[in-house]
Amino acid sequence: MIPRLIYIQTKFYSKTHVKRTGLDSFLNRNTEPIEILKYKVLLDGIILQETGTTNLHIASVNDKVIINRGFNEYCHWHNGPLDRKDNPLERTYCLKQPVSELGFCREHLHSDRAIYIKCFGTAGLESMRNCIVLDKKYGEKIEYVVYLLSYGQDSVKVGTTRSFRVYERIAEQTHVVATLLTRTKSAYRARDIEVRAGKLPWLTERPRRSIKNVISKPIQPSLYRLKSFREKTLRALKIPGEHEPIYFQVVPVDDISYYMRAKETRLSDIDGRELEILGFWGGYLLVSETSTNNYYLIKSKDLLHKDTVKIIS
Repeated sequence: MIPRLIYIQTKFYSKTHVKRTGLDSFLNRNTEPIEILKYKVLLDGIILQETGTTNLHIASVNDKVIINRGFNEYCHWHNGPLDRKDNPLERTYCLKQPVSELGFCREHLHSDRAIYIKCFGTAGLESMRNCIVLDKKYGEKIEYVVYLLSYGQDSVKVGTTRSFRVYERIAEQTHVVATLLTRTKSAYRARDIEVRAGKLPWLTERPRRSIKNVISKPIQPSLYRLKSFREKTLRALKIPGEHEPIYFQVVPVDDISYYMRAKETRLSDIDGRELEILGFWGGYLLVSETSTNNYYLIKSKDLLHKDTVKIIS
């Protein structure tokens, strides 16, 4: 079967206040506590398509599957709106072979979904040209959010997504803490801000990070660094920010220690093994080998749109 989507939802969990400590606290500088909103990511399952048909199934948490390395890739296109949430179990996915690096077949190479991916997933004139096309097609129907993501290191990632799925998008990336930078109803403006922000010395569009390294980072220094970088970015780009900054985390619903214990693996290393689905966080599917105490982390991008999964229970 063909995994098409790691189907997740996020739910508000709690809020807490983090206060600066150490020398700055002693000197009474910028010690006002910052409120952190916590969300948990809930894995509904892996949406699977039967090879050769449009039938969809879902492999849920605790289901057992066999994962293969997958040799055939299928077009990433599916129907459904860009400007609002939909039910992914009601989508139709294309079974043709992709002809582009972005994963679209010839028929869907210029679809609205492909235009969106080209706008935010490519660079230079190709990116901006597709953002203009997207704005012409949708006007102000779509609101975009430019966000900042801390990995607990000196640099912070800048990214863009549609506002209705911001927490799901953050859940797909390893992070210590995140915040919103600004909102706009123009894809072109959102992408322009993202590109210009990514060129600032303290921000990046393509960070290098390790999931276990991120998990081990304390929130307090990461949070205050993110707050500082956010303020510097707004000043540098001369853009309006959120009236009241929101800082938040999207954390696994299961014990984070499982992600520390798990081994990040390639599909070829677990080819043909019986695995149990446990959870999802940071772009990784967490599974366990049923006959052992081994835990594995599989990058979702390695799994999707290929004939890699067989449900066995």
